[in-house]
Amino acid sequence: MWQEESVNPAKFIHGNFTEPWSLFVTSNDDIYIDDGTENRRVQKWIAETNNFISVMNVNSVCFGLFVDNNDTLYCSMHNHHQVVKRSINDAVMTSNRVAAGTGIPGSDPNQLSVPRGIFVDINLDLYVADCENDRVQLFQSGESNGITMVGSGSVNPTIALFCPSGIILDAEKNLFMVDNINHRIVGSDVNGFRCLVGCYGVGSQSNQLNYPFSFSFDRSGNMFVTDRANGRIQKFLLMKGSFALSFNQPKFCPTATWNSNGITFANQSIVGNYPTALFVSTNNTIYSTNQVNNTIVIWQEESANPTKILFGNFTKLSSVFVTSNGDIYIDDSRENGRVQKWIAETSTFVTVMNVQPLCWGLFVDINDTLYCSMPDRDQVVKRSINDAVMTSNRVAAGTGIPGSDPNQLRRPHGIFVDINFDLSVADCENDRVQLFQSGESKGITVAGKTSLKPTIELNCPSGIILDAEKYLFIVDKGNHRIVGSGLNGFRCLVGCYGMGSQSNQLNSPFSLSFDRYGNIFITDTDNHRIQKFKYLKKYCVNTFSLLQKTYSSSLTEISQIYYRDCDKQNFYYESIQVKVIESGYYTFRGTGDIDGYGSVYKNKFNPLDPSENLLKTDDDSGFDAQFKLDIHLDVNMTYVLVVTTFDSKETGKFLIVVLGKSKVLLERLSTAVNMQFMHSSSLTDDSLTYYRDCQVPQCHYETSQIHVNTTGLYVLWSESNINAYGYIYKNDFNPLKPSENLLLSHDGAEESSCVIGDQCNFYIKGIGLTLDDILRDELQPNTVLNNQSFSIKLSAGLTIIMFVAGLINSVLSFITFQHKDSQQVGCGMYLLASSITSLLAISMFLIKFWFVVLTHINVSTSLSVLRGGCASIEPILKLFLYLDGWLNACVAVERAVLIFKGVKFDKNKSRCIARRTILILPFCILGTLIHELAYRRLFVYETAPDTTNMNKTNEDTIKRYVSCITRYSPSIQDYNTAVLFFHLVSPFIVNLFSALFIIIRGAQQRSLARINQSFKEHVQEQFREHKQLIISPIVLLVLSIPRLIISLLPGCAKISENLWLYLGPYFISFTPPMLIFLIFVFPSELYMKAFKQSFNRIRRRTPP
Repeated sequence: MWQEESVNPAKFIHGNFTEPWSLFVTSNDDIYIDDGTENRRVQKWIAETNNFISVMNVNSVCFGLFVDNNDTLYCSMHNHHQVVKRSINDAVMTSNRVAAGTGIPGSDPNQLSVPRGIFVDINLDLYVADCENDRVQLFQSGESNGITMVGSGSVNPTIALFCPSGIILDAEKNLFMVDNINHRIVGSDVNGFRCLVGCYGVGSQSNQLNYPFSFSFDRSGNMFVTDRANGRIQKFLLMKGSFALSFNQPKFCPTATWNSNGITFANQSIVGNYPTALFVSTNNTIYSTNQVNNTIVIWQEESANPTKILFGNFTKLSSVFVTSNGDIYIDDSRENGRVQKWIAETSTFVTVMNVQPLCWGLFVDINDTLYCSMPDRDQVVKRSINDAVMTSNRVAAGTGIPGSDPNQLRRPHGIFVDINFDLSVADCENDRVQLFQSGESKGITVAGKTSLKPTIELNCPSGIILDAEKYLFIVDKGNHRIVGSGLNGFRCLVGCYGMGSQSNQLNSPFSLSFDRYGNIFITDTDNHRIQKFKYLKKYCVNTFSLLQKTYSSSLTEISQIYYRDCDKQNFYYESIQVKVIESGYYTFRGTGDIDGYGSVYKNKFNPLDPSENLLKTDDDSGFDAQFKLDIHLDVNMTYVLVVTTFDSKETGKFLIVVLGKSKVLLERLSTAVNMQFMHSSSLTDDSLTYYRDCQVPQCHYETSQIHVNTTGLYVLWSESNINAYGYIYKNDFNPLKPSENLLLSHDGAEESSCVIGDQCNFYIKGIGLTLDDILRDELQPNTVLNNQSFSIKLSAGLTIIMFVAGLINSVLSFITFQHKDSQQVGCGMYLLASSITSLLAISMFLIKFWFVVLTHINVSTSLSVLRGGCASIEPILKLFLYLDGWLNACVAVERAVLIFKGVKFDKNKSRCIARRTILILPFCILGTLIHELAYRRLFVYETAPDTTNMNKTNEDTIKRYVSCITRYSPSIQDYNTAVLFFHLVSPFIVNLFSALFIIIRGAQQRSLARINQSFKEHVQEQFREHKQLIISPIVLLVLSIPRLIISLLPGCAKISENLWLYLGPYFISFTPPMLIFLIFVFPSELYMKAFKQSFNRIRRRTPP
C-alpha cells in the first residue's frame, strides 16, 4: 500500500493467500482479495481489526472483484465463464448466485467466454470485460441477456478490442477499458472510443505497455495501470486542458451544516502567537506559519503533528499560497519587502515579487499570475511569475488612496481569484467584499452593508473563498465568525456564539480554507490556534421533496419529431412548459412504457438546435432506466421540459412525477404533427452531381422547390435506404457554392462550410494550388477592373511589375550567354536556355493572371476558350517553371564534372550533352504532367430562370458559374504529390550536393599543391570562393517553399478569409525565374566579363 504522493510503499499486508489476481477496497478501507488459485475463496482484510476472513467460496480464480453500493460482492470466474455474486451482509455464507453468464462459453447475449474485469454502477447494472469474445457486455439489473457496448458485435462498433481485461465507468458514464492483447487503454466520450495510453505498440518504453491487466483512477484523474509483462505499475498523468487547481472548492448541498464545536488542530506551541497564514491543498496537506520561530509548518493528511518544518531567511510571515506542483509562496514583506517562493523540486527559496510593506493576502491564478493584497497601500498588485525579469508590479484593484468608492479599497486583506480571473477582495475597513471582474477597475460590492441586496453586515472581513458553485465564504474578523452565502443569502456558519475561546467560539479569525471533505480550517488568531470544523454531510437531506405534480401523456407516430444528436434521427418528443411559484430545487422523474430521455431548457426549446438554452439532460439516473432531473428553478422564469426516448422513433405512454418545495405548473406546448406533403423520388447514376464539401466529392443530388401558404415552423425528414443528406436554401441553390444561400442542413450549416469557390476548394486537399482557386471568389463578375477589390488591383500591379523585372532579367541573361565565350562549355548553353525559359515562365504567369481575371469578369466568354485555357495554361506554366529549375541543376552538375575531370574535361562533349539535354528535358517534364491535361476540366452550371423578376427576360436572369477543377483519384493524387515534390526538391538537392562536391574536391586538389595549409583551411578558402554555389540553391528553394506549403495544406483552406496568406506565397513562388542574372551572372567574374563585352558590342552597333 502507498499513501498519497508517497514514492515508497507505506504498508505491506501478509496473509494466507496465494497468487491473488484481483482486489477491491471499500470506503471503510476493507480489502477484498482473490484467493481462488489454490484456496478457492475470496478473503476480506478488515481494516479495523487487521484480520482476514473468508467471504466467498469460488471454484476458480476471480479475475475481477467488485462490491456494489448494496454490499453485494461480485466475482468474475474466467474458468467457469460466469460472474457470480453474494451479499456480504448475510451471516451465513450461502452458495453464490449467478450475475451473468451460463457457465458454458459462447458469444450469445447470455453467455461469456473467459470474463475478466467487472464494474457495477449505482443502478446495479453490471459491465463485464468479456475477454475471448473481444467485447464488453452490459447486464442491466435483473437481466440475463447482455448488451454489447463495445467491441465485436456492438450495435455501433467504433473500436476493435482484443481480450479486454479491465473496465471502469467515470462520473459521466464514459467507458474506460484495458485492451489487454492490444497493449493499450481505450476510453469513450461524446465522439466515440479512442486510444488513451499505450498507443505506440507493445514495449517497455514509458509510452508503451506489455499485456496490461487492470487499472484505476486517482481522485485527480491520473491513471494507474498494472503493466503485467513489464513487471511494473505505470502512472499516467491526466493532462487537464487548461489548469489544475491547488486548493479545494467543494460543492455543498443547500442545507450545508458544520459542527458548531471546533477541534483544535494546532495550538500555540506549534503555530506560535497570532497565526494568520493558512492553506489546505487538494491532497489535504495543510500549511501554516509560525511568526515567532519564522518557520513554515506542514501537516500531511490525517497527521496530528507537523510532518515537515521549513526554515528560511524570512520573518513575520502573514500569508501563504501553495500551487498544484507543491511550490509555496510566502509573504516576507514586513522587513524584507518581498514575496518568496519555496521550490518543491529543489527545496530552495527565490524572490518572486518585490512589495512594500505587507501582503496580507497571496494568490496565484490559473495563468500563473501572483497577486498580493497590500493593506498599507490600499491596493492589490500582481505580476506574472513566468516573466524572466522581475519587473514592477501591476495594479489589480484599488487606487492606492484609501476610500469607499467602487474603485477604492481601505486596508484590503484576503483575496480570491476564480477561473474567470475575477478578483474578490476582503475590503476590511470598508466592511465589505468587493468583486473586480476581469479587466475592470471598479468593483462590485457582493457582501456588506453597501451591497445591492444586503443580507448580512460585516466587520472587517479578512479572508474569502468561493466554493464550486461560486458561493462566498467569508472570515468576518471583527464579528469573530465565518459566514457563507447560499440560495437564501448569507448566514453564520461557525463562531456564531460570540467572541471567546470555547470550542464554538472564535477570537479575531484571520483566514480560512477547506479540505477536500468540506471541513473548514480557520486561523483563530487571538486564540493562537488553528480550528477545524467538521462538515456534517448527513444533514444534506432534501426536506422539501414533497410530491407537487404528476403529468401523463404518450408519444405517438404523430408526435413532433426532431434530431436529438448526429447519430440517431427521428425522435418523437413532447415539450412541456414548467413554472414554479417559489425558487428552489425540484426533481423530475420519468416512468412509463418508453425508455425516457428528459431535458430541461431555459426560456424556450428550439428543435432545430437542441443544444440551445439546454440546462440539464438525463437518460437513466432514475430507477428502471428512466430519467431523473434534479435542478434548481427560479420563480418568474419559464422552463421547458422535453420528453423523448433513448432510442429513435420509440412510442408509448409516460408519466412524470415532480418533487419539490412548492407548487409546479405544467402546460403542454407541442402539438400533434399534421402531415402536409409527401414526396418520393430516387437518386441514380444519371442524377446531377456536385461537390458537397472537401471530403465528399461527386455527390448525386436532386433539388425541389418549396412554397408555403402559412408562415410557421415546418419539419422535413426523410426515410430511405440511403444515407440521405438534406439542405434548405433561400431563393437559389448553386452547386459550385453550396454554402451560398444556405439556411439549414440536417447536420447544421457548418457541414457545408467547405465548398468550391467559397470558404474552401475541394481540390486544395490535393497537391497544386492554382490562381483560379485563390482569386475565384474575390473577382466580381461583370465589373470593370477599376471597380474590383483592392486585392485584385494590387495583384494586377504586382503581376506587371514582376513581368517587367523578369523581362529585364531574361534580356540581360540572354545578352550574357549568347556570347560565344560563354558557350565554350555546357554551362553557358544551359544558362542561355534558362534565360529563355525564365522569360517564357514569367510571360505565362502574366497570361495566366489576366486569363483568370478577364474570364471571371466577363462571364460571357466563350466556353471553348475557357476549356482551352483551363486544360493548357496551368500545365504549360508548370512546364516552364520546372524546366527552369532543372536547367539550373544541370549547370551545377556540369560544374561538378569540370572539377572532377580537371584537365581531362572535354568541352566538345560537354556542349554536345548540353544540346541533347536541352532538347530532351522538356519532353521528360511534360511526361510527368500529362495527367493534368487528362484530369483538368471545366465545370459549368447555369441557374434556373428567375420567373419572379418581371423587369427582365428569363434569359437575362440566368446566371452562369464556371470553374476549372481537377478530379484526381486517390492514386493519381498520390502521384501528383510525388511529382510536385520531385520537381521542387530534387533540383535543390542536385545543386546542393554539386556545390559541396566542388568545395571539397577543390580543397583536396589545392591541399596537394599547397602543403603549407591544412585541409580544413583549404575547405574554408574554397567555401569563401564558391559560397554563391551554396547560397543560390538555398535561395531558390526558400522562394519555392511557400508554394509547396500552401499546396500541401490538409483539409479545407478558407481562402476567402485569408486571401493574402495564399496569394502572397503564390506570387513569391514565381520570383526564381526573375533572379537568373543576379544569382548566376552577377557573382561570376567570367560571366560578368562576357556580359560587358556583349553589352559594349551591342552599344557600338546602336547608332547614336
